[in-house]
This record gives sequence, C-alpha cells and structure tokens, in this order.
Amino acid sequence: MNRFYKKSLAALATIGVLAALCVWLTDVGLNALRPGDDVSLTGNTPSVIYRARYVSHADPLRSVRVVVGLKQRNQEALTQLLKAQQDPSSPEFRHYLTADEFRQRFGPTQADVDTTKNYFAGRGLKVVEVASNNGLVVLEGTASQFEATFKVRLNTYEVQNIAGLANGIYMSNDHDPTVPSSLSSIVESVSGLSDFAQYHSRIVRSPNAAAHNTPSGYSPQDIASAYDFPNTNNAKATVKYSGKGHTVAIATAYGYKQSDVDAYWQHWGIQRTGTVTNVAVNGQWTKTDDETTLDLETIGAQAPGANIIMYIGADPAYRTFTMIFNQIVSENKADVISVSWGSCEANEGWAQMRTESAVFRQAAAQGIAIFSSSGDDGAYDCGGKTKYAVDYPSADPNVTAVGGTSLVLKDGKRSAETAWRGSGGGESTTFARPQWQVGQGVDKPWWWGWFAKRLSADVSMNADPNTGYAIYVDGSWIQIGGTSVSAPDWAAVWILATEANGARLGHAAPTIWRLANTPEYSRVFLDITQGNNGAGKGPGFNAGVGFDHPTGWGVPHVTALVDWLVADYAKARSK
Repeated sequence: MNRFYKKSLAALATIGVLAALCVWLTDVGLNALRPGDDVSLTGNTPSVIYRARYVSHADPLRSVRVVVGLKQRNQEALTQLLKAQQDPSSPEFRHYLTADEFRQRFGPTQADVDTTKNYFAGRGLKVVEVASNNGLVVLEGTASQFEATFKVRLNTYEVQNIAGLANGIYMSNDHDPTVPSSLSSIVESVSGLSDFAQYHSRIVRSPNAAAHNTPSGYSPQDIASAYDFPNTNNAKATVKYSGKGHTVAIATAYGYKQSDVDAYWQHWGIQRTGTVTNVAVNGQWTKTDDETTLDLETIGAQAPGANIIMYIGADPAYRTFTMIFNQIVSENKADVISVSWGSCEANEGWAQMRTESAVFRQAAAQGIAIFSSSGDDGAYDCGGKTKYAVDYPSADPNVTAVGGTSLVLKDGKRSAETAWRGSGGGESTTFARPQWQVGQGVDKPWWWGWFAKRLSADVSMNADPNTGYAIYVDGSWIQIGGTSVSAPDWAAVWILATEANGARLGHAAPTIWRLANTPEYSRVFLDITQGNNGAGKGPGFNAGVGFDHPTGWGVPHVTALVDWLVADYAKARSK
C-alpha cells in the first residue's frame, strides 16, 4: 500500500470520526435543552459589521419590519421527488405539484404558524402577514421590541469602501438572534434586523452610455437573428412562437414608466398581445429603476404573446426579495421567473439563503424555471482581486445561472463571440454540487462527492455593455449590458419553449446539463472557448471546450434547443 493511499485512508477515517463526534455533540446539546431555554439562530448576522465602524445604538422607537422564515418538512422526501421529476426514466418525470399539494406535503404546518404567531404577538409585535404557503411570517414593531424579543442589540454602523455596499450609515443586529427552544425546530431565519442586506441590480451601462435620441446598441431583431429565436423578430424563423398562453414573472425592485416601455416596443415594431400586470410587494414603490424597465422591455419584445407579471418590491432589501420569490412561487401563476438582481454570496448569510433556497425548491417541485444573472464582477463577486466568489441567487442549485458573452455582429451575422470579462461564475462556498453537474470541462477532485460545490454559470448570452442593447429609459435611448440582460433573454427562450411544448419544462439547468452530455450538444449550443472572467482585476477563469465558469455550456441556437426540448419531453412521455 503506497504512502499516499495510506494517508488518504487515514484522512477519511479522521473525517468520519469527527463527523460522528459532531453528531454526538449535537444530540447531547439538543437533549440538554430544557423548556424555556433560548436557542441561537446562527447565520443571521451579517459579517460586514466586523468591517464597519460602530456609530451608535439605534433609535429604540425606530419602526422595523422583519420576515421570519419557517422550516419546510420532509426534506429527504422532497429531495427524492426533485430527482425523480428531473429523471426521464422516472414515472415522476415532469409531473409537477400544485402549490396546495406542496404545502400539504412539505410546507410548515398550521400548528407551526400558530405557535410562531402566538409567541411573537405575545411579545407585543404585530403579525402583519402570513404567506399562503406558511413559509414566511412578517412582523412589525419598534427596534426596542425586537431587541427584547430576539435578545440582540440593534446598532448603527458606518460603511466606507466595502464591496457591494454604498457608503453610508446602516442598522444591524450585533449578534445572532435567539428564540425559545419551542421555536427552534420551526424558525429557520430572521431577515430585516439589518439593512446592510440588499440586492443589487446586475446592469452595466456602456462607457458610451450617454442618452441619445436614436438607438445605440443591438435591437430585439439583432439578438433574435443572432441566436435563432423562433419568433417574429427573427426573419429566418420558419416556425414562430410568442409565449402565448404562458406567463413570465419578473422579480425586481422599484417601478418603471409605461411610456418608456410603450415607446420601446413601438420603435422596434413589437406587437404585444400578452398582458402586463403589476404586483406591489412589501409596500408601494416610490421610484423607477433602469433594471425594471430593461427586464420588461427585453422579455416583452422576445416573447410578445406571453403574459408578464411584474412583482415589484418597494426596495431591494433581502427581506423584500424573499417575500417576492415566495409570493411568485406560492401564487404559482408563472411558468418562468427572471431575476436580474443579486448579491455577493458571502454577504447573504446562510440562514437567509436557506429560507430562499426552500422557496426555490418549491419552485422546482412545481415546475417553475428560474433564470438569474450570474453577476457582473467576473470571478470576484465580493470585490478584491484575489478571492474568487460567486453571485447569489444564481449560486442556488435550483436556479439557472446565466453568464455573459461579448457578441460581435457584422452585417447582422455573428463574426465573433467570446466570454465577457465581467461575467460572474465560479464555485459556490455554500451549496453542494448537484449530481447532474458532470461533463467535459468539469473538475473531478479526489474528494468528489464530499466537498464539491455548485458550479456557475450554467449558460450564457450577450452581456458585454460594449456590445450591448439599445434600451429606452426616461425618454431617451441608452446602451446597456450586464448579465441583467442575458437573464431575461434566457427567460424568454424558456417561455417560447414552454409554448412549443404545451406544458411546463421545469428547472432548466438539470435539463441543459443532461443535453450537454449528449451527441446533440454541438447542434444545440455554440461552445464559447475564448476569453475569461477576470473583470480586469485578476486572471479569473478561462473559457474553454465544454463547460467553463464564464459561459457555462455556451450560448443557444434557440430553435434547435426548442426542438430538442419538445422531442425530449415527448420521448419520455411515450415510455
């Protein structure tokens, strides 16, 4: 037996002993709890407070809104169901649950909700809302009431030059909140004690982004032709879809001007037949945002027959986006969700991510596909030039991460396409690598199956602001890029495919990875093999043959992809 093999066995044995010891200590700790003991909800304190400057104790009368996330049930059974729904050989393949079926099988019970409501109401807090899937309880009260309830201190902190945050004064809890042991098996997370926690738009303006009276950048027709969309924007398309009869949800913060959107569609000759509905979440928005405008213009142009529901948060706080995601999934009206907002994964807090991840698992079980921007800071999503990091929520295994390319068109045809240096992508530090993430270009370390983490991006499309899109905002044309645009473009792809298929196609990433491991891959995707996502800060990751971090499996030939998806669905159904 060679020395390396002996050391490997010794290391594995040590890991096994430590794991057993951790389980034993956990059991001892849980068994030692007495009724009335307090339990710390770890993972609910933003690490950024240790880099910020303490200013003062927060105003005790300050009004605070908090979202409490409750734990789902029967998680092992849910894991097995998700695997079966994604397996073409399983009788459960693409047999999706309704929202009511999910709540009955996996959601928190009414008893859990009542226990939670009664406890917090008894502490003088107002129960504002309980989500229809029982997953969230929204509370209101003063800072001092929340301090007493969760046994924390709420302070204000000053931020200067911290990646992902605007300079200014923020409020946050100074340590993890606690709850009585009677709630420790019910409550997963507490969001809203800190306002460090915000999502950010993944939009990047062109260096030449001054407003113009005429369009500068690619039109919907340019993109549809370059990627062979089967819609009316592509003159070459022989079969044309519009998304008719199906619905896309756009998860965003702040509103838009209807006059901008109408002017955009009118200029490009987009004949919209689908509806647009606005839904305010966590209060009414008070301002508009380029991101919201861009998302609606993009999806509305490439899927003109699709109904679009704008779930618009009053602000980009984590708690607001948690409520947005949960409402979309609980209402179950949308077949596809587009998200162009995100945050450095390390800044999110793992308890918050577990609550949102539960929502994304529900989405997958109901057959809802989620496309999210992979970020615009290359391999360095948390800032700096040395530490690799990825963007969230695209890092979640039940979300399809959309990276970016630099697409150069000449006479309306692709003359070059490389990885955009700003395209987010790398390896999660939080989520385990799903079993479907295999294929050419994927690393296989010796600890495969133990510590391997979720890889991003999954797919890509044009996102370079220098080869960007002409978007109409505030009465003028500007050129915009970022994975903010590639994500809604992919959402449009999936809704066209859903119409062609006649039924939901479900979570996209596992299907795309399965396709990438078939002989059909080179017909359906263009593999991007040049460029990197160093973002001008460092080496980043290189594009290469097969999977790579900046572009995933590449960019689609959309008509070929739609045909493959429909045939794949029919083949599985015929068994």
